[in-house]
Amino acid sequence: MKLKLQVHAAMLACVLGTSLAGCGSGSSDSASSAETAVEKSVKALVQTAAGSALAGAEISIGGQLFSTDASGNAEFKVKLPQSAKTVVVTIKKAGFITQSLEWKVDEIAQLSANLLPIKQVLTVAKIEEEQIIQSAFMNAQISIPANAFVLPNGQPAMGEVTVEFTPWDIQGSDLNAMPANGAALDAAGNPAVLISAGMMTATFTNAAGQKLQLKSGVTADIQMDLPLSSINNQAMTVGTSIPMWYFDITKGKWVEEGTPGTVVASSLSPTGLAVQATVTHFSTWNWDFKFENPGSINVKCKSAATYVPCHITAKVELKDGSGLTKTTSISENGVDIINMPTEGQIHWSAKDTTGTLIGSAVSQLPNDTIVVIDLGVPATSNKVQCVLEDGTAAACSGEFTTTVGTMLKAAEFNAPKEGTRVLTGLKSANDKLVWSAQTEITLEGDQWVRYVGAAVSTSKSDVKIVLKDKEVVASDKGLSFFVQCTSGHDYNTGAPVTNDPLLIGKPCEIEVSLQMADSINEYDHKLQFSSTYGEKKLIRLPNQYAGFKWLDEGKISSLYLQGRMLQGTYCGSKWTEGFKRSEQPLMMISLWGGNAPVETEEYFCQMPT
Repeated sequence: MKLKLQVHAAMLACVLGTSLAGCGSGSSDSASSAETAVEKSVKALVQTAAGSALAGAEISIGGQLFSTDASGNAEFKVKLPQSAKTVVVTIKKAGFITQSLEWKVDEIAQLSANLLPIKQVLTVAKIEEEQIIQSAFMNAQISIPANAFVLPNGQPAMGEVTVEFTPWDIQGSDLNAMPANGAALDAAGNPAVLISAGMMTATFTNAAGQKLQLKSGVTADIQMDLPLSSINNQAMTVGTSIPMWYFDITKGKWVEEGTPGTVVASSLSPTGLAVQATVTHFSTWNWDFKFENPGSINVKCKSAATYVPCHITAKVELKDGSGLTKTTSISENGVDIINMPTEGQIHWSAKDTTGTLIGSAVSQLPNDTIVVIDLGVPATSNKVQCVLEDGTAAACSGEFTTTVGTMLKAAEFNAPKEGTRVLTGLKSANDKLVWSAQTEITLEGDQWVRYVGAAVSTSKSDVKIVLKDKEVVASDKGLSFFVQCTSGHDYNTGAPVTNDPLLIGKPCEIEVSLQMADSINEYDHKLQFSSTYGEKKLIRLPNQYAGFKWLDEGKISSLYLQGRMLQGTYCGSKWTEGFKRSEQPLMMISLWGGNAPVETEEYFCQMPT
């Protein structure tokens, strides 16, 4: 029977959030350890974000551990307290971001999860120093002050630290692995479902294997590209405020916390926009809006003439190009999914509980409110493994293409070192698949590189892709220098403004303008930063701004700094033709007060806020 659209908000969040199909109350964590336990039989399927089977994934339920086989499947019995209504299921594998979900005990007979590979592993030589940690992807960066991190015992963290850094691509398959399917608790403790404008995972680990966190009272700034100019049909413009949420792995939910993030201008982003926020700790952070819609869709899986249980993925595409993805397991009776959009389309994919039968369907909204996904034998089934030129097995990701009718079709895959089984419904016109793959990026000297390769196979043969060609992804030597906003003079009277009490402790906005050797227009590359009056701020430019051309260290011709405070009441500038990358000079910006005239080029009183 259809669920009523006026269902309670908590049910809205549960149905489209945790398991797409409703949830209960209570938790196994609150049950007495002495009470009677009940045994539940479970079938689980764990895949990568691209839908490849993930062998050797660890599943943890109520302190009991289980592991997936070569097909990403696990079948086991788990003991849970009799009074438990829900339980948090945690899934992890080395090289992937850990996933957890709150699952209804009554529906735990079958469960599924997708894991996203960690995209970049960096080494920070001295974590106690002020610095900007930058990813090679999506211009993502983390700005930390000096002495920011502590060990688990609260002692200061120092020395070399490994950073696992993953910016999530909200336009690609990454969202297939969105933790908890976007189920959340807002600041008031109410359930919510999220649609993301940007997501970033970062973990910090020292040489002893200890996880580090920010010291109490210390914050860090995070930023990454915003690839869309509209989210959930809401225009994204400079200054747009976006609530911030972090993923609580112990709860299997997103939690709203702290000051909202902001959309800022970025000349590096394809849209000219980025998202920025200040955070108090590190896990996975998300710029998100609540997703609340009146739509409802009934979905089932069928094999031959029989309805069967299955694992499904729903990729929701809204009219403005934004979207979200949900995955879950459903019984043979199907499920009513509520909190769905009334416009757009949904791409459905599904596998049976063994992971060997697959199917897909597309819903056009608002017309298609009932979906039946037919499962059948895959058109392609390949055991895929990547190796380096010397024969060493390597984790990889990539895609393969084939001709379907007159169209060239593509599918993604992820493969751990041991390889994986890749299944699709692509019915090749010529039984020929063309594969391309690459390793994760690694640092060689001052360059981030990966190794790429290709192979050709039939639709059912094993595939070994040799990765022998090196591809440079980014430099690791973005130019860096210190900047400090300091006192100048009143523009109208010439009187010094040293130690002006209006400025002490206040933010100083800084714009870095760069003229590049290959630029047509002067200073057409502009970047914004924020500092504090009187304090030194380390500025690390993105990797493509490696140094000055006349020093043979990059493509920068000249660099121009401008600063302002109190909405342009105080302005100043600094210009330089260059310095060595190793120097890290201190650039002093003398601020003049008295509303310096906007048309005077050397003063900067109209920098965007």
